[in-house]
Amino acid sequence: MDAVFHIQQLQLKFLKSASVNENCAIDLLAILHRLSAEETRNVLGIIDLLVNEAEVLRGLSKDVTANHFFVLSH
Repeated sequence: MDAVFHIQQLQLKFLKSASVNENCAIDLLAILHRLSAEETRNVLGIIDLLVNEAEVLRGLSKDVTANHFFVLSH
């Protein structure tokens, strides 16, 4: 049961990290109208990276859980 708890803790950490990335992206979008065109392009690039990283972290979370349960079942 400790292994299941450990995997759940890892999954929670992944999801929290993805959520932080998304929240940062939302906050950055809120300030775009105050920036120059070049600054806006830079911020949009950062937002794209954060969104992509959030998606990667969600996928890792699912993979960790799926692999753990696959190993337990064999």
